[in-house]
Amino acid sequence: MVAILAEAHEHHTASLALLAGPTPARFAVSAHSYAEAYSTLTRGGERALFGFSAGEAWAALASLRAITGLVDLTAAQTFEAIGHYAASGGVGPRLYDALIGGAAVMHGIPCIVTWNLGHLRGLFPNLNVLTPEAFAAGRTTQG
Repeated sequence: MVAILAEAHEHHTASLALLAGPTPARFAVSAHSYAEAYSTLTRGGERALFGFSAGEAWAALASLRAITGLVDLTAAQTFEAIGHYAASGGVGPRLYDALIGGAAVMHGIPCIVTWNLGHLRGLFPNLNVLTPEAFAAGRTTQG
């Protein structure tokens, strides 16, 4: 199933290389990100990027979950994060990026690896936000 994801999107080969390398880094995924991913993988109609069946999407997410940590905010922390986002004038789906960054901060995760640099750097200027390629390059130069 992972190969399907790698073939379906231009960035997934570089992303999955981080998880499949000889010494894979330890990663965590924000729990609500699985809901977002499931929705994207199974979306139908004109906006369907992948068109996975329910079973295919679940298998892909389960394979990722098997090799990553799971983090999230508590219900109260989520509500508070939404309040901070609203107070800062935030609108729309960048809220989900705010929840991902909030989970990273809450769990002491020093770096977010994403292709969505602009949104996350804008929301969390004190976090290290890198593309998978930049993260991998830093790992090879560090040791």
